[in-house]
Amino acid sequence: MLNIPLSRKYKSKYLSIDKNSESIVIPELWEDFAPLTKIRSGAKIVDFIPYDYQVKLISDIEKNSLITIAKTRQLGITETISNYFLHKALKFDGYLAVIFSKTQSDTSNIAKRLRRQIESLGVSTKTDSLTDIVFKQGGRILFRNSTAYGSRGLESVSDILFDECSFIDDIEEIYKSAIPTTSMNADKAKIILLSTPNGQSGFYYDKLQLDGLNVIDTCKAICELNIPPYQCYSIKGKATIFIHWLAHPEYSQIENYLDLIRDKFDLSSEIVEQEYNLSFTSSDSIVFPPELIARICKGEKETIKDDSANYYIGIDCSGMGNDYTVATVLKEVEGEYFLVEWYRNRKKTSDYNILQIVNLIEKYSPQCLGIEINGLGQIYYEQLVKLTDCQIEKITTNQSNKVGNITRLILAMEQNIISIPRNSPFYQEFFDFRSYGEQYRAISSKNDDCIMSLAITLAVTPYRALNKTTIVSLKNYMI
Repeated sequence: MLNIPLSRKYKSKYLSIDKNSESIVIPELWEDFAPLTKIRSGAKIVDFIPYDYQVKLISDIEKNSLITIAKTRQLGITETISNYFLHKALKFDGYLAVIFSKTQSDTSNIAKRLRRQIESLGVSTKTDSLTDIVFKQGGRILFRNSTAYGSRGLESVSDILFDECSFIDDIEEIYKSAIPTTSMNADKAKIILLSTPNGQSGFYYDKLQLDGLNVIDTCKAICELNIPPYQCYSIKGKATIFIHWLAHPEYSQIENYLDLIRDKFDLSSEIVEQEYNLSFTSSDSIVFPPELIARICKGEKETIKDDSANYYIGIDCSGMGNDYTVATVLKEVEGEYFLVEWYRNRKKTSDYNILQIVNLIEKYSPQCLGIEINGLGQIYYEQLVKLTDCQIEKITTNQSNKVGNITRLILAMEQNIISIPRNSPFYQEFFDFRSYGEQYRAISSKNDDCIMSLAITLAVTPYRALNKTTIVSLKNYMI
C-alpha cells in the first residue's frame, strides 16, 4: 500500500471520515485501485468497478511486454488502460507513460477522461496541463498526437499506448521512433497497440498475427460463439488479445445488439461489422475485396515458356529509393491470364534493371510491352527501344487512368480470368492497397509497384478493349 497526499479540496471530505488522515491509500493491485476512481458511464458518473474482461486485460498486460489488442467499440478499453497507467504513476516516482492518439480531438478526450479519474481521487498534481500530468510524488502521464515527432524529447518512458493505431498511416515509423525511449526500462516497459479492425494489412495487422495466428478465423470463431469473446494468445513476452462486445455482461444480454447500434447511429452494415463485430474484411478504404484476393491468388510461379501461349509484359519504374522497379509477365491462354514470372528489385541502377527486363523480353517474346513513362520511365523506354525489337506501348499515368487501370484489374478478378501465385509479393500488395478519397495507393511504409505493373500489363493485352461503360460503373463502385 502507498499513501498519497490529498489536495486541499478533498481533505475535508476524507478527514470527516478519519480526522487523523491526510492521505488516500493506493492499493497494490490495479483491480483494487480502479473502484476508488470515477468514470463516465452513459449520462452518469459512477465508480469504476471493472468487468471481468477488464481485469483479465490488465492481468495479461502485466504478463507481457508487447501487447496488440483488437477490440470492438464501447468496451472502455482505452479508459481501462489509462486507469492502469494512472495507478502506476501514483505508485512509482520515476514512472512515465505516453498515450499516442489518432487526432488532437482524440488526445484531448482521453486526457479529459483521465483528469476526471484524478479529480475523483482528490490527488494533487504539479501541473494544470491537460496533456502533461505530473504528480507531486514524481509520476507522469503524457498525451501526444500520433505524428513522427510525437516522441521527440522523451526519455526513460515506462509504458506506451498507441490508440486506434490501425487508422494511423505512419504508425510503423511512429512506433520505431518511440520504442528507443523505453530502453532504460526495457525489462518492464509495456508497449500496447490498440485498435478496432481496419482491413487485413499494415503494421498493426502484422503484429496481430503472433506466431502465425489466424486473425480472421479467430474473430469468426468469437462471433459465432465457438470460443469465448475474450481471447489472449501469448509467446515469449508478446501477446495478441481479442475483445468482443459479447464479453460485456450488459451488452451480451441485449437482443439484436448490432441492429440496435446500426439504427441508433445510422451506420452502414459494413461499418457496424468493422467497428462493433471484429470484422477485418470490412473497410471503406479497401480497394481489392479480400474474397477476390483469395479467389484469384492460387497456383505457383512458372519459369518455362509455353510456346502455344501469348505473353505480355508491363513495367513500373522507380529510381534508387524504397520503391521497386517491377516487370510483370502475363501469359494469355484463350482469354485467361496467368502471372507466370516477374522481376522486382529496388536500389539498383537503371542499367541493371533494364538488363534484367531485356532478359525477360528475350525469354518470353511478348506480343506487347507496356511501360509507364512518367519520370524515369522515359529513360527505360528509350533504352528498350534500342535494345529490343519488341512492340512497346508508352503509358502515361495520371490519377484518372490509374483508376481506370485498377478498375480493369478488379473486373478481371471479378470475372475470375486472372490468376496470381499465392506466394508472390503481389498477394500482400493487394491487401495494402487503399483508396483515400479519389486517390489510390499503398498504405504508409508499404508498396504498390507490383499492382501498378500488373495493371499496366493488363492494359496492353486484348482485355484492354473493355467496354467504357463498365469501367465508369466500376470506378463509381470503387469510389
